[in-house]
Amino acid sequence: MQLFSCLCKRDAQTAGFHDATSAPYTGGMSDETQAPEEPMSDAAPSELASRGTALSTALGFETLTDRACAMRAPFRADLVGDPADGALAGGVIFALLDQTCGMAIGLALRARSEAEGRAMMMGGMATLDFRLDHIRAPRPGAAVTGEAECLQVAGDVAVVRGWAYDDDPADPIAAAQAAFMITGAPRVAA
Repeated sequence: MQLFSCLCKRDAQTAGFHDATSAPYTGGMSDETQAPEEPMSDAAPSELASRGTALSTALGFETLTDRACAMRAPFRADLVGDPADGALAGGVIFALLDQTCGMAIGLALRARSEAEGRAMMMGGMATLDFRLDHIRAPRPGAAVTGEAECLQVAGDVAVVRGWAYDDDPADPIAAAQAAFMITGAPRVAA
């Protein structure tokens, strides 16, 4: 235990913290869940990207209302991966599909709540597993569209599939398969 204490003290000092009270993470970990200040559960499908995470708003994702569940990452020079290629970075594609898959789960839970005649009560979501297969590079200077569908919600786990493309959905850039844990969701009796 003494070795662990010394290592922690040394790491805190090298990070610029003299003791635990000067560290930026002064609050302890807690199992207490807090309601988000701006819950996604009451967002209209047309505003999901703009009310999404800080990442989706920083990247400028746009919700597409002509499809069931789609978002677009507009082309921006600061989001290019390799300047020689001039295409959006792989991380942007990953973030787009992660956000779109979460959006698909929210829409599926909303539809289930409406079908059961109850109010939507959404907690949070955590990505448990996310597989992304890059099929080809995006075209230089092109925006990328991500679409997703929720295949199943079983208990507190949702399974989702998504795909990204630039011009033609039949010519995908990447395909995703993911599992998310839903926290704070009401249990449905089997």
